Amino acid sequence: MIAVHFENHRASFRTVSKPRRPEGYALVRLLYGGICNTDLELLRGYYGFSGTPGHEFVGEVVAADNERLLGRRVVGEINCACWTCETCRKGLNTHCPNRTVIGILNHDGAFADLIAVPQRNLHAVPDSLPDDIAVFTEPVAAAF
Repeated sequence: MIAVHFENHRASFRTVSKPRRPEGYALVRLLYGGICNTDLELLRGYYGFSGTPGHEFVGEVVAADNERLLGRRVVGEINCACWTCETCRKGLNTHCPNRTVIGILNHDGAFADLIAVPQRNLHAVPDSLPDDIAVFTEPVAAAF
């Protein structure tokens, strides 16, 4: 599998292993990815980031526990909460102190052939919405 890799202020392509799909996760094949200033800052060393970037994406679900997701185009919320801490139990999962952040913090991003994403983070893209518009879901959500 091919992935973009950031390390030491350099971007490269790497051959990586197919991601493991834990229970409750889906494997998503990248269809369209967006690059924003956060990605550029990660390349410049923000968070000491090293790994696969990409948090703005449209993909197709190729494997999931939830069969209704299979074959669907999806976008994803970037904060992957633990759902067990006090913050999550209060319904504040986007502020989970144990969260990972897709393509930013302890979670590989979407700039690869496949990415593993919690199913609960995925949102189906309506057939009427083209990929080049749907990819802006995350920045619009961040603005709100």
